Amino acid sequence: MNAIIRSATSAVRFVAFTGLLATAAVAHANTTHSAFVDVTGAASTDGFNNLAAGRITTANLVAGVASNVAGSDGNATFKRTSGTAYPASTGLYEWGGPRSTFEIGIEAVENLSSITFQSLVNVDIGANNIWGLLSPNNLPQLSFNGGNQLLAATTQASSSVAFTDMTGTPTPASATNPNYSVFTWDLSGITTPITSVRLTFATDAHAQGLAFQVDQLAVAAVPEPGTYALMAGGLGLMGLMLQRRRRQS
Repeated sequence: MNAIIRSATSAVRFVAFTGLLATAAVAHANTTHSAFVDVTGAASTDGFNNLAAGRITTANLVAGVASNVAGSDGNATFKRTSGTAYPASTGLYEWGGPRSTFEIGIEAVENLSSITFQSLVNVDIGANNIWGLLSPNNLPQLSFNGGNQLLAATTQASSSVAFTDMTGTPTPASATNPNYSVFTWDLSGITTPITSVRLTFATDAHAQGLAFQVDQLAVAAVPEPGTYALMAGGLGLMGLMLQRRRRQS
Protein backbone atom coordinates (compact mmCIF):
# COMPACT_ATOMS: atom_id res chain seq x y z
CA MET A 1 0.00 0.00 0.00
CA ASN A 2 2.78 2.43 0.89
CA ALA A 3 4.43 1.75 -2.45
CA ILE A 4 1.17 2.53 -4.26
CA ILE A 5 0.70 5.76 -2.33
CA ARG A 6 4.28 6.83 -3.01
CA SER A 7 3.91 6.00 -6.72
CA ALA A 8 0.76 8.10 -6.92
CA THR A 9 2.46 10.91 -5.06
CA SER A 10 5.39 10.71 -7.46
CA ALA A 11 3.08 10.88 -10.45
CA VAL A 12 1.54 14.09 -9.12
CA ARG A 13 4.86 15.69 -8.27
CA PHE A 14 6.69 14.59 -11.41
CA VAL A 15 5.26 17.31 -13.63
CA ALA A 16 6.56 19.43 -16.47
CA PHE A 17 7.52 23.01 -15.74
CA THR A 18 4.76 25.09 -17.27
CA GLY A 19 2.78 27.66 -15.32
CA LEU A 20 4.99 27.44 -12.26
CA LEU A 21 8.04 28.67 -14.13
CA ALA A 22 6.18 31.10 -16.37
CA THR A 23 7.61 33.92 -14.29
CA ALA A 24 11.18 32.69 -14.74
CA ALA A 25 13.21 33.78 -17.73
CA VAL A 26 16.45 32.35 -19.04
CA ALA A 27 18.27 35.36 -20.41
CA HIS A 28 21.60 33.55 -20.08
CA ALA A 29 23.00 30.37 -18.58
CA ASN A 30 22.30 30.22 -14.86
CA THR A 31 25.53 30.44 -12.89
CA THR A 32 24.49 28.04 -10.11
CA HIS A 33 23.80 25.15 -12.50
CA SER A 34 22.89 24.80 -16.16
CA ALA A 35 19.63 23.09 -15.14
CA PHE A 36 18.51 26.08 -13.07
CA VAL A 37 16.67 29.19 -14.24
CA ASP A 38 17.09 32.85 -13.39
CA VAL A 39 14.04 34.04 -11.46
CA THR A 40 12.71 37.26 -12.94
CA GLY A 41 12.51 40.17 -10.52
CA ALA A 42 14.51 38.55 -7.74
CA ALA A 43 15.63 41.07 -5.13
CA SER A 44 18.30 38.68 -3.85
CA THR A 45 19.84 35.47 -5.18
CA ASP A 46 22.15 33.04 -3.39
CA GLY A 47 23.55 29.94 -5.06
CA PHE A 48 25.46 26.94 -3.73
CA ASN A 49 27.35 24.57 -6.01
CA ASN A 50 30.60 22.61 -6.18
CA LEU A 51 29.76 21.12 -2.79
CA ALA A 52 32.63 18.72 -3.34
CA ALA A 53 35.70 17.53 -1.48
CA GLY A 54 38.01 19.72 -3.49
CA ARG A 55 36.39 22.88 -2.14
CA ILE A 56 34.82 22.19 1.27
CA THR A 57 35.23 19.72 4.12
CA THR A 58 32.68 17.95 6.30
CA ALA A 59 33.59 20.35 9.10
CA ASN A 60 32.79 23.27 6.79
CA LEU A 61 29.46 21.68 5.91
CA VAL A 62 28.49 21.26 9.56
CA ALA A 63 29.59 24.77 10.51
CA GLY A 64 27.86 26.30 7.50
CA VAL A 65 29.12 27.49 4.11
CA ALA A 66 28.29 30.81 2.50
CA SER A 67 26.79 31.06 -0.97
CA ASN A 68 29.67 30.69 -3.41
CA VAL A 69 28.16 31.23 -6.85
CA ALA A 70 29.30 34.36 -8.67
CA GLY A 71 26.69 37.09 -8.35
CA SER A 72 25.29 35.78 -5.06
CA ASP A 73 24.18 38.47 -2.64
CA GLY A 74 25.69 36.77 0.42
CA ASN A 75 22.40 36.58 2.31
CA ALA A 76 22.32 32.80 2.84
CA THR A 77 24.28 30.03 4.59
CA PHE A 78 23.98 26.29 3.89
CA LYS A 79 24.77 23.59 6.46
CA ARG A 80 24.14 19.97 7.39
CA THR A 81 22.24 19.62 10.66
CA SER A 82 22.21 15.81 11.01
CA GLY A 83 23.23 12.64 9.20
CA THR A 84 26.45 11.64 7.49
CA ALA A 85 26.34 13.35 4.09
CA TYR A 86 29.81 14.54 3.16
CA PRO A 87 31.51 16.40 0.29
CA ALA A 88 32.44 13.67 -2.22
CA SER A 89 34.04 14.01 -5.64
CA THR A 90 30.98 15.45 -7.40
CA GLY A 91 28.88 16.85 -4.56
CA LEU A 92 27.24 15.85 -1.30
CA TYR A 93 26.86 12.11 -0.81
CA GLU A 94 25.72 9.88 2.04
CA TRP A 95 26.81 6.27 2.01
CA GLY A 96 24.99 5.35 5.23
CA GLY A 97 21.44 6.12 6.23
CA PRO A 98 18.70 6.67 6.64
CA ARG A 99 19.05 10.33 5.62
CA SER A 100 20.72 13.69 6.22
CA THR A 101 19.02 16.96 7.10
CA PHE A 102 20.06 20.42 5.93
CA GLU A 103 19.28 24.03 6.64
CA ILE A 104 19.62 27.21 4.63
CA GLY A 105 19.58 30.31 6.79
CA ILE A 106 18.57 33.46 4.93
CA GLU A 107 18.77 37.13 5.80
CA ALA A 108 15.49 38.42 4.41
CA VAL A 109 15.28 41.38 2.07
CA GLU A 110 13.01 44.27 3.01
CA ASN A 111 9.33 43.72 2.15
CA LEU A 112 9.90 40.03 1.38
CA SER A 113 6.91 38.60 -0.48
CA SER A 114 8.01 35.15 -1.69
CA ILE A 115 10.86 32.63 -1.74
CA THR A 116 11.85 30.36 -4.61
CA PHE A 117 14.07 27.37 -3.86
CA GLN A 118 15.68 25.33 -6.65
CA SER A 119 17.54 22.08 -6.03
CA LEU A 120 19.42 19.50 -8.04
CA VAL A 121 19.60 16.22 -6.13
CA ASN A 122 20.20 13.01 -8.05
CA VAL A 123 17.87 10.25 -6.91
CA ASP A 124 16.62 6.85 -8.03
CA ILE A 125 12.93 6.06 -7.57
CA GLY A 126 13.43 2.68 -9.21
CA ALA A 127 14.83 -0.38 -7.47
CA ASN A 128 16.84 1.64 -4.95
CA ASN A 129 13.80 3.68 -3.87
CA ILE A 130 15.82 6.87 -3.31
CA TRP A 131 13.53 9.88 -3.32
CA GLY A 132 15.70 12.87 -2.49
CA LEU A 133 13.69 15.98 -1.64
CA LEU A 134 10.47 14.46 -3.00
CA SER A 135 9.96 12.03 -0.13
CA PRO A 136 7.17 13.29 2.18
CA ASN A 137 9.67 13.26 5.07
CA ASN A 138 12.26 15.20 3.09
CA LEU A 139 10.20 18.02 1.58
CA PRO A 140 11.55 21.50 2.34
CA GLN A 141 9.75 23.60 4.93
CA LEU A 142 10.05 27.29 5.72
CA SER A 143 10.23 29.04 9.09
CA PHE A 144 10.84 32.72 9.73
CA ASN A 145 12.02 35.17 12.39
CA GLY A 146 13.62 32.43 14.47
CA GLY A 147 10.36 30.49 14.77
CA ASN A 148 9.48 26.92 13.91
CA GLN A 149 6.47 27.44 11.62
CA LEU A 150 7.60 24.71 9.17
CA LEU A 151 5.44 25.99 6.32
CA ALA A 152 4.99 23.69 3.33
CA ALA A 153 5.70 25.16 -0.09
CA THR A 154 2.83 26.96 -1.78
CA THR A 155 3.75 25.34 -5.10
CA GLN A 156 6.22 22.67 -6.12
CA ALA A 157 7.24 20.82 -9.25
CA SER A 158 9.93 18.41 -10.34
CA SER A 159 11.46 17.29 -13.58
CA SER A 160 14.19 15.07 -14.90
CA VAL A 161 16.94 17.08 -16.58
CA ALA A 162 20.19 16.23 -18.26
CA PHE A 163 23.21 17.69 -16.56
CA THR A 164 26.98 17.70 -16.44
CA ASP A 165 28.41 16.70 -13.09
CA MET A 166 31.40 18.32 -11.41
CA THR A 167 33.76 15.87 -13.12
CA GLY A 168 32.57 17.06 -16.53
CA THR A 169 30.64 13.87 -17.29
CA PRO A 170 27.36 14.52 -19.20
CA THR A 171 24.38 12.63 -17.79
CA PRO A 172 21.12 12.25 -19.75
CA ALA A 173 17.68 12.80 -18.28
CA SER A 174 16.01 9.73 -16.80
CA ALA A 175 12.39 9.10 -15.79
CA THR A 176 13.62 7.45 -12.58
CA ASN A 177 15.66 10.52 -11.63
CA PRO A 178 13.39 13.56 -11.09
CA ASN A 179 16.47 15.45 -9.97
CA TYR A 180 15.47 19.07 -10.55
CA SER A 181 12.89 20.49 -8.15
CA VAL A 182 11.58 23.99 -7.53
CA PHE A 183 9.54 25.11 -4.54
CA THR A 184 7.92 28.49 -3.90
CA TRP A 185 6.45 30.06 -0.78
CA ASP A 186 3.97 32.92 -1.06
CA LEU A 187 4.58 35.03 2.06
CA SER A 188 2.47 38.01 1.05
CA GLY A 189 -0.23 37.15 3.58
CA ILE A 190 2.13 37.36 6.56
CA THR A 191 1.64 40.76 8.18
CA THR A 192 4.62 40.53 10.54
CA PRO A 193 7.78 41.95 8.96
CA ILE A 194 10.06 39.04 8.04
CA THR A 195 13.72 39.60 8.88
CA SER A 196 15.08 36.06 8.58
CA VAL A 197 14.09 32.79 6.91
CA ARG A 198 15.14 29.19 7.51
CA LEU A 199 14.63 26.44 4.93
CA THR A 200 14.94 22.87 6.23
CA PHE A 201 14.94 19.71 4.13
CA ALA A 202 16.48 16.24 3.91
CA THR A 203 17.92 13.78 1.41
CA ASP A 204 17.94 9.99 1.43
CA ALA A 205 21.03 7.85 1.72
CA HIS A 206 22.85 7.54 -1.64
CA ALA A 207 21.25 10.70 -3.02
CA GLN A 208 23.72 13.17 -4.55
CA GLY A 209 23.24 16.86 -3.71
CA LEU A 210 24.79 18.93 -6.49
CA ALA A 211 23.37 22.46 -6.33
CA PHE A 212 20.87 24.71 -4.55
CA GLN A 213 19.63 28.25 -5.14
CA VAL A 214 17.41 30.60 -3.14
CA ASP A 215 15.73 33.65 -4.66
CA GLN A 216 13.89 36.31 -2.69
CA LEU A 217 11.20 38.51 -4.21
CA ALA A 218 9.93 41.69 -2.60
CA VAL A 219 6.98 44.03 -3.07
CA ALA A 220 7.37 47.77 -3.38
CA ALA A 221 6.85 49.58 -0.09
CA VAL A 222 3.49 51.36 0.23
CA PRO A 223 3.94 54.98 1.37
CA GLU A 224 2.48 55.90 4.75
CA PRO A 225 -0.58 58.22 4.76
CA GLY A 226 1.66 61.01 6.02
CA THR A 227 3.89 60.56 2.99
CA TYR A 228 0.91 60.96 0.67
CA ALA A 229 -0.01 64.17 2.51
CA LEU A 230 3.49 65.53 2.07
CA MET A 231 3.46 64.61 -1.61
CA ALA A 232 0.09 66.31 -2.10
CA GLY A 233 1.30 69.38 -0.25
CA GLY A 234 4.41 69.52 -2.39
CA LEU A 235 2.40 69.25 -5.59
CA GLY A 236 0.08 72.00 -4.38
CA LEU A 237 3.03 74.27 -3.62
CA MET A 238 4.46 73.65 -7.08
CA GLY A 239 1.10 74.56 -8.60
CA LEU A 240 0.99 77.87 -6.71
CA MET A 241 4.52 78.71 -7.81
CA LEU A 242 3.66 78.02 -11.45
CA GLN A 243 0.56 80.22 -11.22
CA ARG A 244 2.59 83.06 -9.67
CA ARG A 245 5.20 82.84 -12.42
CA ARG A 246 2.53 83.00 -15.10
CA ARG A 247 1.01 86.13 -13.52
CA GLN A 248 4.39 87.79 -13.25
CA SER A 249 5.14 87.09 -16.88
